[in-house]
Amino acid sequence: MKKRSPYVPVIAALIVQVCVGIIYAWSALRKSAIDFYGWEPKAATLVASYMLFAFVIGNFVGGALNDRIGPKKSCFVGVALFGLGILLSSFLPAGGNIAFFYLTFGVIGGFGSGVAYGANLACIQMWLPHRRGLATGLAAAFFGFSTFVFSFAVKALLAANIAINTLLLIFAIAFLAIGLIASLFVRLPDEEYLAALPKPAAKKNALVAKESKTLGQAIKTVPFWCLVACVFFYNGTWNMLNPIIRDLGMDERGLSDGVATLLLSLTGLANACGRLIMSALSDKLGRIPTIFLLSGMTAACALLLMFVPGYGYFIVVLLTAFAFGGPAAINPATSTDFFGPKYAGTNYGVIMLSLGLSSLFFNFLSGSFPAENRYFLTFLIGAITALINIGNYLFLRAYMKKHALD
Repeated sequence: MKKRSPYVPVIAALIVQVCVGIIYAWSALRKSAIDFYGWEPKAATLVASYMLFAFVIGNFVGGALNDRIGPKKSCFVGVALFGLGILLSSFLPAGGNIAFFYLTFGVIGGFGSGVAYGANLACIQMWLPHRRGLATGLAAAFFGFSTFVFSFAVKALLAANIAINTLLLIFAIAFLAIGLIASLFVRLPDEEYLAALPKPAAKKNALVAKESKTLGQAIKTVPFWCLVACVFFYNGTWNMLNPIIRDLGMDERGLSDGVATLLLSLTGLANACGRLIMSALSDKLGRIPTIFLLSGMTAACALLLMFVPGYGYFIVVLLTAFAFGGPAAINPATSTDFFGPKYAGTNYGVIMLSLGLSSLFFNFLSGSFPAENRYFLTFLIGAITALINIGNYLFLRAYMKKHALD
């Protein structure tokens, strides 16, 4: 059997990741949607929560589908559902009911995005098992990079006086055309390719599962629940900060409208860089030390965001986005390290369910803060969640040493 090159399937999967990554670009659409549809700001903010919750359900389904029918079919189904959700949302006229948008853009679109993401994440790891951190970093980075790309695309189209429902129609057609074609080139490696890969040398802080664990076996282990806790808490700081970045920058930190909008766009690039750079670093430094470093960085940034003004605020927000990106790419690799690649899609799909719960919990929490103390309490809780993650990983580190997993 002829050995296959990883370039075509990996690049195809990354193209799909950019297409379905609009889940994090809602902040660029939110203000225009409020103006066009006449929605309440708080109701519009919930679009991202519905989409993220549907995304994590789709991520679980996509991972499970990938384990059963392969990445090509799973990715195709995910892109089709994602494009359909965006397409249906474009039919909502001015003044339309936001519940329809929740269902189409949020639930259907978010679910499809998750299905495609879960399939691609598992697939890219299979092509690069010797560089697992880099593999998950690439998948997560291109997903996050879409925020940077689409923020500028949204701005350009809106500047051309294109209504938001027409903009969504354009995006839906582009996503379907590009994503469905790319998904046809997504596939798993053959045995000859895998056999020819270099065997990774044993490294300090490296985790290598001796055999793959099913979901039933994985959930009986301490590391599984440590990863669930990590995903829940690492999302806290960014989930509360993201909706207020632009408004806080303009209202209290002295940024102009143009600079605040640029900052919002650059958070996607910083997020993508964190995913790629820190996940690749975790192949050398180790997963847990890298997460430990990023959690400390997040805690420091959250405390600085309580008071830092002007361009200091600009820089700290980007550092927070960078630190948030790292765990999003490292945790899938850590899960595969612990539980093996065979059921990676299903195992990490279940772990990712905590991301949806985190979104709902922290959105509810930040929405309950009194207006006069909202920003202070947001960043205080953000620092606390990062510190909880440090404690979580110290515990996991001690557990690994005790049970000779390090």
